[in-house]
Amino acid sequence: MVENQSKIAVLGIGNLIMQDEGVGIHVIRKLETEYIFQPEIELIDGGTSGSELYGFFEDNDKMIIVDAVNFDEEPGFIGTIEKDDILKRLNTKLSMHNLGLTDVLSHVKLLDIEPSEIFLVGIQPAVIELHDELSDVISKRVDRILEVVCMKLTEWNVSCEVRAS
Repeated sequence: MVENQSKIAVLGIGNLIMQDEGVGIHVIRKLETEYIFQPEIELIDGGTSGSELYGFFEDNDKMIIVDAVNFDEEPGFIGTIEKDDILKRLNTKLSMHNLGLTDVLSHVKLLDIEPSEIFLVGIQPAVIELHDELSDVISKRVDRILEVVCMKLTEWNVSCEVRAS
């Protein structure tokens, strides 16, 4: 008998032209180009989307969200939040897409289509200004974010291997 495999996704959120606010998308791009996952998972560039994300939440059993989050900490601080605590934490808006994400999370909960597990990896941004590259502070922390994502995936029985050069 074949074990029923969970459908797992990693969703990066952010605005690439607002410097550190785009960290979630930068992480997704690195996952796409530098890692191999067994079994395969879905990597989603969520941009600044809102309601367009409903299907991704409904279609996956487990989801990791990567985003810039105002933790009221020093720039570069990385924190994790799970399930219902995500909505509570995102009440402090960092940008307009946090509003969209909070709305989506509230709606998928009301519609009873949320994944059984949701895990958010957030980083306190250093600079949110019109610029298409991450600040040095955040850029130096991207590898740590990738480690946190891979640790959670490993906990969910997904191997996370760096591609051979």
